[in-house]
Amino acid sequence: MEKPQALDPRPYKLRKPKLEFFCPLCRTERGFIYNSKLSWKNYFQITLITLLFFPIFGIKVFAFFLVFAAILELILRIFLKNEIQCPHCGFDASWYKKDIKTTRKKIKEFWEKKQKLDQRVS
Repeated sequence: MEKPQALDPRPYKLRKPKLEFFCPLCRTERGFIYNSKLSWKNYFQITLITLLFFPIFGIKVFAFFLVFAAILELILRIFLKNEIQCPHCGFDASWYKKDIKTTRKKIKEFWEKKQKLDQRVS
């Protein structure tokens, strides 16, 4: 099967992406480096932080485990949300699932902003 032609013929390759795919609008190869769910490494980090605070707070520190896990998951979701929009065409799959008209408007704004930047540079 022939690989689809992309807008950008030399896309940036990510090291160890969690998910690789093609942008549905511009057909550029993309990937996500963040995952919305915590991995075993994240749980290990949270456990280490919890154990560091154990001498100070005692048994109460185990309640902090849940707080640290929630904060870390929130941070990972924010990073993933920032990563969803295609840097080449402006397509955002999360907006597409919610409202197609809003997605079209955001893509149009992206291209207008990109054209203004290109005009300033040249």
